[in-house]
Amino acid sequence: MDADVVIVGAGPVGLMLAGELGLAGVRPLILERQPRLRETPKASGFNGQVVDLLRYRGLLDRVEAASGRPVVPAPGAPFGGVHLDFSHLADPPVRVVHLPQPRLERLLSERASELGAGIRRGHEVAGVSQDDATVTADVRGPSSSTSPTAGISARPPGTGSPASTSTPPTPITGQPMPC
Repeated sequence: MDADVVIVGAGPVGLMLAGELGLAGVRPLILERQPRLRETPKASGFNGQVVDLLRYRGLLDRVEAASGRPVVPAPGAPFGGVHLDFSHLADPPVRVVHLPQPRLERLLSERASELGAGIRRGHEVAGVSQDDATVTADVRGPSSSTSPTAGISARPPGTGSPASTSTPPTPITGQPMPC
């Protein structure tokens, strides 16, 4: 097999998933149809539990360095069409990070690579098939078609690429996140 898991899409969710799998000793392969990291941000920052997750995984210092700004309490937040005002609270419950998505993706891409993930940019998944033991992706690359195999595949939300899921050949154990 080319990898233990094939991930379709190298956005923040796919890259974070690859990092989490790498921490668990699983070899992920990310297939991304865009040939390079996007420069146009889809988002300019994030808040809430994402900040807590990055702190727990030891990435918040890297995020702050990439941002050039510290993580700060949010003065408010939208919730169900209503603006919640936290400005009167001594310790607002929500933190915010100002970091354009391309910089976040670059940071998460570096982290995933450090943890052993393979990332193939310019590779579009045209289809996925599976048998009892493997998942095979039909991939169109920059100069040819390939068919990497894995024990499982994952498609983060919004990738628009076909994918299926199978049971991993070995149990995946990881580190729990505190609630």
